[in-house]
Amino acid sequence: MTPIVLLFLLLLQPGFFVDDTDRVHISEAFIAEHTTYFDIHDGNIIGADSLLAALEQAHFVALGELHNRIRLGELTEALLRTLEPHGFNYFAIENGPYSAKKLQQLIREGKDDISAFYSAYSSWLYNIIPIPFFTGETDLAFLATADSLGFELWGLDQEYYFSYAYLIDELADLAGKSLTRDQQNLHKKLKRRVNRLDRRNQFRELFISSFARSCRLKNDADFQAYLASFAHFDDPDIQLIRGALQKTVEIYCMAERGQASEPVRINYFKENFNRNFEAAREINPEPKVFLKMGSFHMGRNRSPLNLYDIGNHVAQLAESKSQSSVHIYYLNRFFDGRDVKGSRGWEGSERFLSIGHKEKWALIDLRPLREQLSKKTLRGSSFEIQTIQNYDFIIIAPEDDWVKRHW
Repeated sequence: MTPIVLLFLLLLQPGFFVDDTDRVHISEAFIAEHTTYFDIHDGNIIGADSLLAALEQAHFVALGELHNRIRLGELTEALLRTLEPHGFNYFAIENGPYSAKKLQQLIREGKDDISAFYSAYSSWLYNIIPIPFFTGETDLAFLATADSLGFELWGLDQEYYFSYAYLIDELADLAGKSLTRDQQNLHKKLKRRVNRLDRRNQFRELFISSFARSCRLKNDADFQAYLASFAHFDDPDIQLIRGALQKTVEIYCMAERGQASEPVRINYFKENFNRNFEAAREINPEPKVFLKMGSFHMGRNRSPLNLYDIGNHVAQLAESKSQSSVHIYYLNRFFDGRDVKGSRGWEGSERFLSIGHKEKWALIDLRPLREQLSKKTLRGSSFEIQTIQNYDFIIIAPEDDWVKRHW
C-alpha cells in the first residue's frame, strides 16, 4: 500500500479530525463546575469528599507547594492527619538527607531547641538560614504533628546552600572525643572560611551574578581534607553527611558555572527516594509515602522544565505496582494582602485562580478534565493542559501570607 493511499484511508477514519466546535473551551465558569469548597477544622479536612476518597486509595501522595506559606503548613498538617490512618508512615521533603534527620531529632527535643538551632546558624542581615522551608511557626506545627503520628522524614534534595556551616559542626560533634587535633584545626579554619564565604557571597551577589562560592569550597584543599578525614568512621550519620556534602557542592557548583545542574539534582532526588523506599520495604513490603516539594517537582508527567521529575518517578512506581498516586497542586489567590489573579507571573493560572475564595479552601478536581483531554474534547492554554496532565487536584488556599519565623 502506497503512503498516499494509507494517508487517505487514515483521513477517512472517524475521529481523525476533531471539529473544534465540538471541544469545550476552558473558562472560569467551566472550572467552577469542577470546584467544591471545604474547610479545615482542628487539623481535619471537612467537605473535600473527592479528595478524601482518592487519598484513601493512594500509596503515594505528592503535594506540589508554593514555599513558605502560612496556609501551606495548615494544609500539610491536615493531610498528615488524614493519611496516617490509611497506613502512611513516611514523609519525603525538599531538604537534604541529613537535614531531614536533624529536623526530626530537633522537633523531638522541642520547638525551643529547633528555634535555638535556627538562631545559631541564621543571619537576617545576610539572608542566611541553615535549612529551608521550616522557618515558620506553622512549619514547626506540621513537623511536630508528623513526628507525633510516627512519620519518618526522608530528605530527597541536596543539602541547602547555607547548610555547610552547621554540617561542618555536625561532623565534629558526631565524632566527639574521637576528633583528632588535626581535625580540630581543620574544623576551626573551615568555620571561619565558610562564615566569610557565606557573607561575601551575599554581598557580592548584589553586584555580580555569582560568587561561585560552592565551586570555591569544592576545590578547597582544607574542605576536602576535612571530609576525607572522617572516611574511616563507622557512624552512618557521619558518612551520610560526607556523601551529601560532596553531592551538594557538585550540584551547586554546576549551577554557578551555568551548567545543567537540574537533571543531576533530580537524579539525586530519585536515588534518595529509592534508598529510603527499599529500606522501608524491609519493614513493610508496600510502604506508603507522602511527598511535599515545590510544584515543579510533583507532577505526574514532564515538569515545566521538560524533565521527568520525582513526581513522575512515584507515578511510574505506583503504576508498576497497580497502585495509585495522587498529585496535588497548591495555589494562592489572595496572598500578602492582594489578589494575584491577573498579576504578572500568574497569567497562566488565571482561570484556575478565578474560583479562589478569601475564607474557604477551594478544590478543583482535574481528573474529569484529563479524561476529556485524552478524548480531545477539551481545549485550553498550554499551561492549563500541562497542569491538568500533571495533577489530579488543585487546592487554592483562603487568604494567605508569608510564614512568620519561629525564632
